[in-house]
Amino acid sequence: MGTRWLSAMLLGCSALAFGQVTGHFYLEKSNFAPGEPVFLYFEATNSWTKPQYVEQADPYSFCSGYQIYLSTDASPTSTCARGVGGSCLSGVGRLGPGKTRTERILLNFERDLKPGDYDVEAGRRLSYAATDVDYYTAPKDSLEEHSQLHFQINENATLNPAELQHWLEQLRSTDPEKRREAARTLAALGPKPLEETLLTFADSTEFRQFAPLALYRLNTPRSMAALADLLGKTDRGTYENIQSADYLAESGDPQWFPLLIDYARRNASISNYVSDAAESGGDQAVAALSELTRSSDVEFARVNAVSALGDTGSRSALPILLEFLKNPDTRIAERALSGLQRLTHRTGGDGSGVPYLQEQYRRWLQWWTREGRSAPVYKAKECGELTPLN
Repeated sequence: MGTRWLSAMLLGCSALAFGQVTGHFYLEKSNFAPGEPVFLYFEATNSWTKPQYVEQADPYSFCSGYQIYLSTDASPTSTCARGVGGSCLSGVGRLGPGKTRTERILLNFERDLKPGDYDVEAGRRLSYAATDVDYYTAPKDSLEEHSQLHFQINENATLNPAELQHWLEQLRSTDPEKRREAARTLAALGPKPLEETLLTFADSTEFRQFAPLALYRLNTPRSMAALADLLGKTDRGTYENIQSADYLAESGDPQWFPLLIDYARRNASISNYVSDAAESGGDQAVAALSELTRSSDVEFARVNAVSALGDTGSRSALPILLEFLKNPDTRIAERALSGLQRLTHRTGGDGSGVPYLQEQYRRWLQWWTREGRSAPVYKAKECGELTPLN
């Protein structure tokens, strides 16, 4: 595992051991059964004699200050690397002298953890200030904690049924935060014994945001049909709607391609839908995407269609993208270049601007003539590092 933080030589060692607020990462244990939730805990302790205001945000949001990498995650330079963005709400909480606040993050939520060994690199940046100042205008101190941890999902271990029963009971808690955590956890685990419960998430105002993940991880004929139904009954552009399309594509089941390509045609201005149809259809999607590249919607549909050609995993998309690489519209040309890179895991170097793109066309044309018709072509989920064109 790469060392993103040279200071993280000791597990759980605080970067500001003598500060007013100290931090500590830990796991409850190092051995888990398949289908068991794996929580990463972070403790912030006020070691000072005065109360402190401590920054607070949803630990699953990008602005929470957490950086968590597992050894199975795609590297930042992989073709599967994705940017992080969005908006979030944050605030402050009061932490009394000697008091500790604990947050936990479900590692299964964004990752489908299979049996095997996992290394974790965990980081947290946390701002704080004394309660006798205005937190938002006063200079703030900052805790930076970095740790390296390890755990194993043991394929020979058996999940205790009481674990699922605990989360099932928590769904009925009087505390809305506890209900939300239970819904997230059960959605991430997708336990088949709780199929009936998970199917109800799609019709629950409170739990619907977790429904796409629950139905996908459950992965039964009923749940996948319910996922397709959820795509049809939620509004386009909403989180639940986009996630439903994404998961149908990720399933790899070709039966969903007609639904996804129809949705892409009707909503071509939203890139997710077009990319999902491309991933689902593969070779079949190329003709439909080529048609979309001639759309009258120059601003969005054309650009999205060119970009999605790179998600088809189809060799027939390569010469089409090569032609778009010499398009005078730099947005089109840049999307074509990105698509060529994702399909081939090759790169012609870094740069930007028209002269760069013209040079790229020359280099890619030479590559295509020399070896493109027999070189490996990769699907969207086949991640890899970019290597230079020969």
